[in-house]
Amino acid sequence: MKKTIVLALLFLGSGYASIAQRYEYGEPVPIKETKMHRAPRGNNVSIGEMRFGAFIAPTTSWMKPTANKSDDKLYLVDKGSSKMGFSWGLMMDYYFAENYGITTGFQLTYGGGKISTTENPAMTTTTTNVVKSADFDYKMQYLEVPFALKLRSDDLGGGFRVFGQIGVAVGVTLSKKATYDVVYTDTLNGASVQKTASSENEKIRGLGISPVLLQMNIGGGIEYAITPKLSFYTGLFFNNGFVPDVTNPKELDLDYKGKFSDGNTRLNNIALRIGLFF
Repeated sequence: MKKTIVLALLFLGSGYASIAQRYEYGEPVPIKETKMHRAPRGNNVSIGEMRFGAFIAPTTSWMKPTANKSDDKLYLVDKGSSKMGFSWGLMMDYYFAENYGITTGFQLTYGGGKISTTENPAMTTTTTNVVKSADFDYKMQYLEVPFALKLRSDDLGGGFRVFGQIGVAVGVTLSKKATYDVVYTDTLNGASVQKTASSENEKIRGLGISPVLLQMNIGGGIEYAITPKLSFYTGLFFNNGFVPDVTNPKELDLDYKGKFSDGNTRLNNIALRIGLFF
């Protein structure tokens, strides 16, 4: 009898231990999964790394005198209509912080502008070989090297970022031409006569056009990551020429007599860039 009771107690104890073991080491309770933040689609650049890109940009350029009279007060100066052109080039970005970097590269720009000059009636002179009026349409090609501070946002979702930049650009003139109509006085048989000289796309030599241009550059736009390494890029940029005087008519050696001044002229343009970063 005692043996039977002992066996029954052992059986109950082993059952309790088995239940306790199953409770303690049972299947793990499912944990409700939380939605993870989506990792940026791409367009990430590590600090200290460089990335390269290429772009093309339609442009609108114009020449603007800083005053409505020439420095010697002998001529009245007015800007003409703007000129359509384009530019293309390569870009390089270097990020020294997560969202702050330096951008540079090079680009070829085709542009120009129109300047109209007329003799100031208040300063009329009877001397021969005097330019009475001059209408110039300048066409230029120059190589630019920009250097700017670039700021861009974090990924705004879907691979989109916005950016802005400000800096300067140095331009070297590669080609310079002019279409012009100049009315001037000349001496014929001892008498002063009025003549007109015209030409189309005539090459300008010497310092009639400044060989070096300096511009302030400001702009902004968006970047869209197509893949982790490939990004679409577009932006609107304004180039404001500040030194030196772009045109110097007194240095022009063209088919007319007389010299004139068109004031302190600047070359400006607006460009819509479209490109890719690799």
